[in-house]
Amino acid sequence: MATENYVAELIQYAQRTGSEVIFEEVSSEGPDHEKKFTQRVVCNGEVYPEGVGRSKRQAKRNAAEHALRGLLEKQPASNVVNSQSVNDNSFEETNFKGILNHHCQKKSLAHNYIQVNRSGLPQSLQFTYKVVIEDKEYPVGEGKTIKQAQQNAAQHAWSALQEQSDWDSKVSLRSTVSEDDDPPMMPSTSTSTSTSTSTSTSTSLEPTKSSSQSEPMSTSDSIVFMDSSNPLKDQVAVENEGRADSVSNTPTKSRFTSQFDSIKSLGKGSYGHVYEVREILLNKKYALKIVRGKKKIIRKALREVKALSDLHHTNIVRYYTCWMEDTGYKQNSSADSTSSQESSPQFLYIQMELCGSKTLRHWINERNTRTLPDSNRRHESLTIAQQIVSGVEYIHFKKLIHRDLKPANIMFGQDRAVKIGDFGLVTADDVDDENPMERTNKSGTFSYMAPEQKLENIYDRKVDIFAFGLIYFELLWKMSTGHERGKVFGDARNQKFPKEFPLSQEEQIMKSMLCKEPKQRAEASALKAELEKLAHTLNPQKTEHQQNVTV
Repeated sequence: MATENYVAELIQYAQRTGSEVIFEEVSSEGPDHEKKFTQRVVCNGEVYPEGVGRSKRQAKRNAAEHALRGLLEKQPASNVVNSQSVNDNSFEETNFKGILNHHCQKKSLAHNYIQVNRSGLPQSLQFTYKVVIEDKEYPVGEGKTIKQAQQNAAQHAWSALQEQSDWDSKVSLRSTVSEDDDPPMMPSTSTSTSTSTSTSTSTSLEPTKSSSQSEPMSTSDSIVFMDSSNPLKDQVAVENEGRADSVSNTPTKSRFTSQFDSIKSLGKGSYGHVYEVREILLNKKYALKIVRGKKKIIRKALREVKALSDLHHTNIVRYYTCWMEDTGYKQNSSADSTSSQESSPQFLYIQMELCGSKTLRHWINERNTRTLPDSNRRHESLTIAQQIVSGVEYIHFKKLIHRDLKPANIMFGQDRAVKIGDFGLVTADDVDDENPMERTNKSGTFSYMAPEQKLENIYDRKVDIFAFGLIYFELLWKMSTGHERGKVFGDARNQKFPKEFPLSQEEQIMKSMLCKEPKQRAEASALKAELEKLAHTLNPQKTEHQQNVTV
């Protein structure tokens, strides 16, 4: 086998033979800088040799290689599918374009085929196409016809999708040998056929086995590809999709209106509304976010929920629970209490820690309106910065990237501690992977994006460090609005600070965060140590750095 895309080849084998393929994570051992991962493949109940690698992806690829070698050794010579035949004839065997079209329709993803090149003489034309899904480009495919090039491009995109960290924990597809673009038929699963007797369902975030795992499908024209290395991947989204489709029309009392009262609006966005509520049983106040929308919107909101559910830190907004209802809360315009409900495709209720109404953006703007120099601003800014970096360090420790750090997404808790919130763009950090995952560029807020986040598809957690450097500068330096702010902020992005900037120690720390090259930027842990040194220098009497801040 002369290719390293063993996972894709194994999936193609399973498609042709109707096999059940399961990737199992066996172990992960060693310190972070020397960690080794071990995975194995179970095909139709038979266990194949383990694959070891310095990342989960590498271990998975090696496990797939071992399984392929074992499987192909058992096949008659006439049936062996080598890498050359896969590359040359895959468009004749499997309709990847139809499979990809069906996937995008199911996930409500916009996708398109774009011609990259057309070369050669009329009798030997060569076409090159690429697939673009939700503004993300995938590897190009070549062919002697437009259809062949598009099929090969679809195959590359399909293989790349299956490698992504947010891939569904299981995918079931019908194999096809036609070149029609009709989507393949999807076998029924328990999530789409189950019935529900309640319109309000509590969502569990604990990993669970689906019925397809306990009772594997074994139809002759299907591939069952299940990845058990992360059973939580999109499990909540899959379960909720099934529940939303099978909800009973029997009216039931809303969990929201039955468990909470003293409901006050805190703000409204394009996809939902945030309320301050009191849980009746505990007599305690919370923030409750109601996300309204179709499956795509709910899925994005669930990404934030799943990230928050794993984060327990004093400087990160705390998540408590979530659930689905088929009706949304409609606030009475003349009172704070509820009196009616409205129908909607889906509603996700997210219960979180209640923070103050003012964000760090309000804090900065208020300080900038003061005419006289504020002698406390340097000390307060340092206290805030220390709490931000503490939260960022923890996020990175959990192998996540926030991707949208900015003052508007940083709040103050009831105890006035700094709280990082809005994890709607959070993604996994695969820094240990020798082949970094491609990401969507320009995800976040443009003025706070790191250079590579604006221009490249490959970046890591250091984008959060760059944004933090800009936030720290805003905390310290009074800026007016308009053109002047744009110029000063733009200079800061290039490590250029105003001549009047008097704080040499802070300037050096910020420069270490605003390096153009990500590898030259300081880690959050190193920044935390530097800020602690600075705090001790400025006020040696204070050993605790996280003091209350005047909001």
